[in-house]
Amino acid sequence: MQVPMFTVLTREAAGTVRDIHDRMPVILDKDSLQDWVRPDGDHSAIVEKALSNMVFDRAVEYPRFPPEIITA
Repeated sequence: MQVPMFTVLTREAAGTVRDIHDRMPVILDKDSLQDWVRPDGDHSAIVEKALSNMVFDRAVEYPRFPPEIITA
């Protein structure tokens, strides 16, 4: 029986993410994936490459339903 496995890679937060949390995900492209799993790969170089292409967009704030009720 095969059991699916995965890993969540994180690093110290950079840029505007620092205002939200002290960690952020590392997102690898397909070209970096094979280098990451190789025992002799340069993981530091791969992580820096992965972060250089990230784009941050402001999230849209939607109204909450039901509206919050404030009581005194």
